[in-house]
Amino acid sequence: MKKALFLFVITLLSGCVSSPSTPPSTQNEDVAQTGKAITSVPEEQSESVKVVPSAPVAVTPAETTSQTANTQPPAGKAQPKKVKTRDGKLILGQHEWVWLSPAKQFVKVRINQEQKASTLGVTSLVPFERDGNEWVKFTARGMDFELPVTRWSGKEDTKSAIVQVRTILGDLNALTDFALVQGKDVVLGENFTKDVAIVDSTRDFVQPKKKK
Repeated sequence: MKKALFLFVITLLSGCVSSPSTPPSTQNEDVAQTGKAITSVPEEQSESVKVVPSAPVAVTPAETTSQTANTQPPAGKAQPKKVKTRDGKLILGQHEWVWLSPAKQFVKVRINQEQKASTLGVTSLVPFERDGNEWVKFTARGMDFELPVTRWSGKEDTKSAIVQVRTILGDLNALTDFALVQGKDVVLGENFTKDVAIVDSTRDFVQPKKKK
């Protein structure tokens, strides 16, 4: 009896001395917080690991235009301007480059089909005889020439000497009668263009330069 009472007292005293245990509720809260700390991910980190689907590449209007231009077929070559009619006549502009054999160079001339005779402007003219034939010495475009006279045209006080000059214009190559008149211009008239050429007044220098 005494022994049992003694054990009871010892047990009671040992229970009073031991430190109180942690309340179950506190332990549960600690575990919950720890689990939350481990499993939760900051919102910023969560967004950084998200897989974002790739957006379609937008094509700007400039790129579209460039791609369209690259795929278009090349433009055709410009058609060369006609220098002859279907029936073979030369097409002449209001002005052309003509090779005149006495000058040995190309000379700019004006085409005038309303003028019957071709004319060559001179600044001086002196008739003379050579071997019994009539010749003229004249100055044109700063150069001196001597040519035989084929005939005289006009009245006595206004007559003009007619000389023949090798004239080349495009495919036309002929000895052409020129009336020597006071002035500087060279005009090709109807006697050169008749039946072999037409004039397009909207154009200039249609025919290519040719010497022969």
